[in-house]
Amino acid sequence: MPPIPSMEECRYIALQLEKGGYESIPPPKELDLLTAAEFRLLVQQALGSYRPAPTRRWRLGIAGALQSNARHFSGLEGMAQDAATVAELKQLTSHISAKADELEKNPPFQPFGREEAIAQAAASWFKHEFFRWVDPIKCPACGGETQCTGSDSPNITERQGGATRCEIWTCNSCQTPRRFPRLNAIDALIKSREGRCGEFAQLFYAVCLALGLEARYVWNSEDHVWTEFWSPTAGHWVHVDSCEAEVGKPQLYDRGWGKKQAYCLAFGPYGAEDVTRAYVDDWGECLQRRAEKRFGPDGQPTGERDLARALATYTVRQRRNMSEEEKARLSSMDEAQARWIADEKRRDREAEERDLRGKGRESGTQEWKEARGEDGKKD
Repeated sequence: MPPIPSMEECRYIALQLEKGGYESIPPPKELDLLTAAEFRLLVQQALGSYRPAPTRRWRLGIAGALQSNARHFSGLEGMAQDAATVAELKQLTSHISAKADELEKNPPFQPFGREEAIAQAAASWFKHEFFRWVDPIKCPACGGETQCTGSDSPNITERQGGATRCEIWTCNSCQTPRRFPRLNAIDALIKSREGRCGEFAQLFYAVCLALGLEARYVWNSEDHVWTEFWSPTAGHWVHVDSCEAEVGKPQLYDRGWGKKQAYCLAFGPYGAEDVTRAYVDDWGECLQRRAEKRFGPDGQPTGERDLARALATYTVRQRRNMSEEEKARLSSMDEAQARWIADEKRRDREAEERDLRGKGRESGTQEWKEARGEDGKKD
């Protein structure tokens, strides 16, 4: 039996295949090994730590997330690139450039380039002026408090807006019902201008594209989503959460909210990446959590090697029809991103400069945040 290639070698081969075919594969250089080092470390530490997941929810978790996010991203990208929708978004965000100019004069953190200024200006406007967080939901008739009393199938209009489910909230005083469809279509979200983190991230992703940012969508296994944009100034993908109007603070969830995360997977037009290491404080502890959640749809474990293979496959598929120049540019971005992910000291220094410890979540009711363990009070 021929020897099984190492994870570094597999990653190196995948990167070379992206750039075009060749007859033989040369041995990887030191930089190529650095780019791939995280994959081998991840597998080595995860092996042997498997134990059954306690609930069916996680049997569908990672495999389902990969499939649904890859499929959904393609649709979201298409909706975001619709000419009429882009034109409307450009009109809505025409003032962002001037706000970004002001931010560049007095940068809130370093490194802080044009992309950071645009993202910060857009996130602040989006959260405080444009989009509204729905929770608590007020009665449309008397303005009183409501409670969720069930769900309903979306009606025709709601389905056209991309909704697959609709929450029903009933007033505690006058019993008036209020429908809250979970919309997905960008044009529908522009009209509704309300939602929770899912709707925030959906529409803000489209806003980033309309503003000319290279952006991608980040899915979190603990029920949160946000956005990243590419920063030539920082040399890596930068976190932006429109629910909180926060930019460049990947440790917001761990050090700030106290959120125990297992997976953070980024999906975009250039491919997919496991970015979890940028968002957790203790990687070894995170690997233990991941071991509890590695289940495919058939109830069998979905290991780290399978995850890496699935993400690499999606990336190759997204890039296969790109020009050689574009593939080379993206490969350079991949290498810069990998260096940042591997530089734990730099990421820790940046997190300390942001002063995030104990900063609980802003969006949502206090009761809801406490129930989710996102109020900044660690155990």
